[in-house]
Order: sequence, then C-alpha cells, then structure tokens
Amino acid sequence: MKKLLFNKSLTFFIPLIAITFLFLYISYNYSMDNYTKLETKQNSKNIENFIYTLKNNHINLLSIEESDFVNIKKICSNFFDECNKNIKNNLSTQNKQTIDIKDDSCKNIDILTFYKKSYIINEFNFSNSKNELLFQLITKTNLALFSEGKKNIKIYISIVLIFLILTLFIGYTYQKQIIVANDNLEEKVEKRTNQIRHTMKELEKVNLQLYDLAHTDYLTQIKNRRSFFLHTDNIFKKLSRTDGIISIIMIDIDNFKSFNDTYGHEIGDKILKIFASSIKELLLQDEIFGRLGGEEFAIALPNTTLEEAQKIAENIRKRIERVVINIPHTKLFVTASFGVSDSINTKSIDEIINNADKMLYDAKRKGKNRVRSRLS
Repeated sequence: MKKLLFNKSLTFFIPLIAITFLFLYISYNYSMDNYTKLETKQNSKNIENFIYTLKNNHINLLSIEESDFVNIKKICSNFFDECNKNIKNNLSTQNKQTIDIKDDSCKNIDILTFYKKSYIINEFNFSNSKNELLFQLITKTNLALFSEGKKNIKIYISIVLIFLILTLFIGYTYQKQIIVANDNLEEKVEKRTNQIRHTMKELEKVNLQLYDLAHTDYLTQIKNRRSFFLHTDNIFKKLSRTDGIISIIMIDIDNFKSFNDTYGHEIGDKILKIFASSIKELLLQDEIFGRLGGEEFAIALPNTTLEEAQKIAENIRKRIERVVINIPHTKLFVTASFGVSDSINTKSIDEIINNADKMLYDAKRKGKNRVRSRLS
C-alpha cells in the first residue's frame, strides 16, 4: 500500500514539475523576445532622432570635419549611453543589422546595429561624397527594458518555484500522514478481519454442532428419523427423473422390550449402540442408515434392486446374530427382523417405507430373525 501511495505521488508531482518548468521556459523566452523587440524599436527611433538632430544643427553629413566630432558626440550623448569615435572596426559583426533611415541626407552614413552582452551597439560609418570613410562613431545603449524584464522574470520564477516547493512539501507531508493513517487503518482492518475469521470459525463449529444435533441420533450417532427421510426423499426424486431405483430395508431388533425390562435401559442403550455400529460397518458411503425410533432402523440403498437389497439384508442379519454383548455375569445375543421393498410402481418414499414395514411385520409373524420381501 505504501508503494502504491508513493507511485501515485510520483505520478502526480513529476508531471506537475515538468509542466511548471516548461511553462517558465516558454514564458521566459517569449518575454525576452518581446523586450528585445521593444529595445530594438526604441533604438531605431533614437537613431532617427540622432540623424535628424545632426541635420538641424547644420552639420554637413557629406563633408564632416574633424572639428565637427565634438559637436556630434555631444548630440549623440543625448540619445545613447556612450559615444566613441573609432577608425578601425574591431568589433564583432555578429548579429549585425542595417538600419534603414528614409532620409536622403543619410546616404553617406552606413549604420550597423548589433547586440553585445546587455548592450545595443550602433556602428555609424561616416563617408564623404567619394564614399571614403571619414570616421566611425560607435554608440552603446544599455538594454534597460531587457534587464528590467529579466529581473522581473527572475522574481516571478522564484515565486513560482517557492510555490512549487511548498506544494511538494505539503504533498509530501500529506502523503506521510496518509501512510500513517493507512497503516493504522490496515492494522485495525487486519485485527477486525482476524476477529471476524475467528468468529466465522466458531460459528461454523456451532453450525456443524447444530446440524449434528438436528440430523444425528444422539445415542447411536447415525441419522435420526428426520434426517433419514430428508436425504432418502431427495435421492428418490433424483432417481425418479432418470428411471433409477432405490430399495429400503426396515430393521427391528427382536424382543428388545424384554432386554430393557430384564437388564434395564442402560443395557438397552448399549445394545442399540453395538447394533447400529455393527450394521454401519457393512454399509457403503452412499447408503443411508438411520434410526427411526426406539429399536427400529432403516437403510436406503440407491441404485440397488430388490434382489440385491435382500442379499444385503441377509448379510446384515447373519452379522447381527453373531454379535456378542458382554454384560456383568452373562452374555447377550441379539437378532433382528428385516423387511425389504423397492421403488418399482411407487410414487413416494413413504410408500416404499410402508411396503418395507409390512414385510418387516410379516417377518415378525413368521418367527423373527429373518428377511422378508415380495420375492420371499
């Protein structure tokens, strides 16, 4: 999360810094260009005024004498910051431009203008009527507007940079606060999540316990009556849609009442536990085994024909009669009667169970400890 916040900050601040510096660069160049144009325009006016003043002072520009230079220099100083006489042109001619003065009297003056550092330099070459160079006048004018503009721009840039630095600082401080708040929030969320997980696990355990209580017989730990009917009915409906078959075995412990009466309910409970455990060991995972009440049990056998169910019931009967229940001073042997029915020509699971129940009572009437179905 911290890395995410850091990346988001960079994503925001880097373009901000880039845009700010680009804006400052464009503003600086645009402003300097405008100031330079203003200075150039002003310089051109100064040159025109200088020539015009020379003319009005009756200085013959076609034949200037050496004595005229003092007066020329004096006039020049009214328009330019510095005026110097020079014969040899030792100055650089880089960026020179010729000033076009629309005056016939200036045809004998060659004027070149260029920039050097923070000055505008004008080079006046005075020639006679034969185009021979008489002397050279070099003027220097400080770029006042340019310098002032440069100063103002520096102040402006400084203000913008200070604002940008403050913005970055505030953003950084805010980011740190967010990270701290996020850490605290993550800690609280993690703690709360762990509590919820623990609660969910406890609820899951409770739900499983409630499910067991609702669906399991407390004594034998097999399905109770409600659970048996619920699961068996679901399987019956699924098999009915595919023309499948299900068989039911009803089981009743023989003479169970006499065990309770003779040895007490504690021994009766022990018999029920051992009886259920012995049958459960013989069943497959998809076969449903439940206690319907008292000493009555039932087994649902999905995809099992009546003949196959009868064989299973016979194997269980034989296993039960071999079980020995040890009690103080004696041993008990238990038998059970079985009634078997299937889902052929039936419309509900209750009908199958009723048919199996009838077969069970038939087994009871015919001597107990036996398996009965419509096949036998």
